[in-house]
Amino acid sequence: MNASDDQSKLPPKSGEKKPGKQRANDVGRALRSVYDETLREDVPDDFKDLLGKLS
Repeated sequence: MNASDDQSKLPPKSGEKKPGKQRANDVGRALRSVYDETLREDVPDDFKDLLGKLS
């Protein structure tokens, strides 16, 4: 264990946001945004052609 490991286990200082919960919320929002953008993208024609060859 090193000094940086010790610091990560310390409780947040008063007035600071809860880093783990805030980080999880930020990551969740970012993932949702990327997922939504991906759903709006069209399937490339080359990929459609490959899928057609499989059936």
